[in-house]
Amino acid sequence: MYCVIQKIMLKKRNPFGEHKEIIPYPLEMSINGVEQTPVWCWKWSEERFERPHLEAYKISLHQSYRENGAVKKKQFSVCTMSYYDICGDFGWWGDCIIGGENALAEKLGMETDELYNLIDGKLEPLRKRLEEEFHQSPEYAAKQRHRSILEAHDKARSAFAKRYSVDVDEYDRCYDVFGELRNAAYLEKIKAERKAKRSYQESRRSTYGGGTSGSYSVPPVSTYTEDETAILRGFYRSLSKTYHPDLNPGKDTTAEMQMLNRLKELWGV
Repeated sequence: MYCVIQKIMLKKRNPFGEHKEIIPYPLEMSINGVEQTPVWCWKWSEERFERPHLEAYKISLHQSYRENGAVKKKQFSVCTMSYYDICGDFGWWGDCIIGGENALAEKLGMETDELYNLIDGKLEPLRKRLEEEFHQSPEYAAKQRHRSILEAHDKARSAFAKRYSVDVDEYDRCYDVFGELRNAAYLEKIKAERKAKRSYQESRRSTYGGGTSGSYSVPPVSTYTEDETAILRGFYRSLSKTYHPDLNPGKDTTAEMQMLNRLKELWGV
């Protein structure tokens, strides 16, 4: 069994060249009649690079055998890959086979690894030559540029979400896919909310002693809102019922009640 790759010419050009541009645009929406902050999305331009290469390569497997003293041949068609399939659209011949390479190997009565080695050994030199040529084209340069832009966009979104403790989509309300600031006011709003949240967290942490004894210190001014105080009052009532000595005969709950009374003082309830 041996592999043959035959060059043929297609009649029609491949219309699916790389899009020439990435276009940012604002997605505007409203919820229950309330306008929401636009989200900056992106789309591909309708204009694509032309693909002038009409070359395609028909891959087939041939087997020679003798029958009644005469040499005969069997031919098995594997697939046909266009110039651009080999350069990256598919990239691998197995993607071009209906039913996949395993089905083909079974049909031919051979191991899949054997089929790989047979076809890859013949196709790889051709692939390298075509890729080297394609990598010099304007289409490939645009493809690499677009990949770089989108990778940078993903990293920027993740870094933004981590920095401000928000969902990654919040980045898209401030910046477009190129990292250009589109909504400075919304960015300032996120920064202000982050600053307020940090201040609140710091005030809550200051409620507790910073020493190593683990004791609590009472803040000079309560940091809790009226609603939060009501919630804490409910916590105290529930816990006091759980640990009150009268409700725990035969069990020493002194430590729990002392802790609870310190919390009551701390909470200001």
